[in-house]
Amino acid sequence: MMKVLAPTLLLCCLAFPGKAGGQNYIGLHKEQVRDTMRTDRQDLFEDPAARNTVYNMVKYIDNMGIQTLYYYFSKEDTCLYSKWICDYSMLNKVIADLNEKYEQSAEESWMYTDDGKRYLITLTTGEWFFTITTKPDKRE
Repeated sequence: MMKVLAPTLLLCCLAFPGKAGGQNYIGLHKEQVRDTMRTDRQDLFEDPAARNTVYNMVKYIDNMGIQTLYYYFSKEDTCLYSKWICDYSMLNKVIADLNEKYEQSAEESWMYTDDGKRYLITLTTGEWFFTITTKPDKRE
């Protein structure tokens, strides 16, 4: 069992995307997000069964069921923010990566600037998983 689990966890850790759950797609059109995800994140697949009548979003999943990535869009199909939901097996790697790449602004939150705009990354823990949310910083 460990011979299978260790390489699987290593693969997941290596597949950890930059900018907490993928490149910064905030501000991109929905089709641009889909096109870029097909190229940059071949470990995640759009979930065609994901339908939501309340939120305009696109859901991506991996084959092993340890990570799910949501992009939320405006009525005009512009990406507003993302949520990356991960199994706790990825927690230490994700926190280490966030600490290495971004300025920690408070406990379980980080800041970064991209194209002159500031973004807030927040880690929220749940019972069975943790979530990384990336949004524009409203304090600008």
